[in-house]
Amino acid sequence: MNMRVHAPFAAPPAKKKFNPRLEILDEVVAGIFWMSLDLPEDASRDEMEEFARHLAHRVRSGAGESAIAAEIDFLQRGQFCRPLDSARAVELARRAIAIVKAA
Repeated sequence: MNMRVHAPFAAPPAKKKFNPRLEILDEVVAGIFWMSLDLPEDASRDEMEEFARHLAHRVRSGAGESAIAAEIDFLQRGQFCRPLDSARAVELARRAIAIVKAA
């Protein structure tokens, strides 16, 4: 499904250093989204991990709950064209933030 990560001022990707802890973090956050969102059948694991990596970076950069919830809402509604209750987006944002901060 080639989803677009909504980041208007994203920095160019830096050289990727092997960090298994961060890769596992991406997989965990992607798994939460995989189980909680209504994904189209052509959504791939790699795409969800890339979205999770993007959100983890935003959390580590200081993005708040409302910004993360807005990104999740954009993914579900804007990219996947599927409905999402705003309370559910906030709950997923809280989970993702807690996971990233605990890592």
